[in-house]
Amino acid sequence: MNRENRLGLVFLVLGVALLANPLFLYPDGVSYEERYTYEASAVDYLPHTADAFYRVKSCGWNPLQSAECAAIIDMARGDPVELELDPDRGVDPEFWSFDYVRADGQYFEPNATLDGRTLTLSLHPVSTETVRRDLSEGLAESPRYVREAVRNGSSTVTESELHEPETHYVAFEGRYYVVEPVETERVPTGWGWKAPSDAAIEAMRLAAWIGGVACVWRAGEWTERGR
Repeated sequence: MNRENRLGLVFLVLGVALLANPLFLYPDGVSYEERYTYEASAVDYLPHTADAFYRVKSCGWNPLQSAECAAIIDMARGDPVELELDPDRGVDPEFWSFDYVRADGQYFEPNATLDGRTLTLSLHPVSTETVRRDLSEGLAESPRYVREAVRNGSSTVTESELHEPETHYVAFEGRYYVVEPVETERVPTGWGWKAPSDAAIEAMRLAAWIGGVACVWRAGEWTERGR
């Protein structure tokens, strides 16, 4: 293949690539991802995290939330509940669906004991510190962005590093912290630093189309010279 034909082939390949450019130059616009800012706050209360929601049953004074809470409040005042079971009925080891109860301004640990066929349900008081230690996570076992927020006050994390945004309750050096998302930002990833406008994208596509046509035309000229 002589020099003219080689140049014609190069211009042809370049021209085809430029004409096909709209297929790969932001065909669906610019891609984005969510970026979350987390902040850490020292707290002296138990926060409403997902873990606390499932593991702590809260029964306030008013209004009375359920029949279950009515029995719990009664047990919290020192009155256990006794049930006579049928001979063929057992008790599941995971009898209670939660680990702690809050009633009358205090925390309790629910218990279920089976003596013969008599099932006794009761609540034993536990300290707030016991519940805090159990519900909190150690800083060393926390995700990277949680550790950074506790040490620095805040941190950022992208959605690719998260299963889903959630609040963390963390114990560190004798104190307890709530680490929660406070701000969400949608940032472009296509260019990495800014999102080009629709007009800029269309201009690039038009320039590529014109350049592609010119390259194909030039390829034809060089091919003719090589004959």
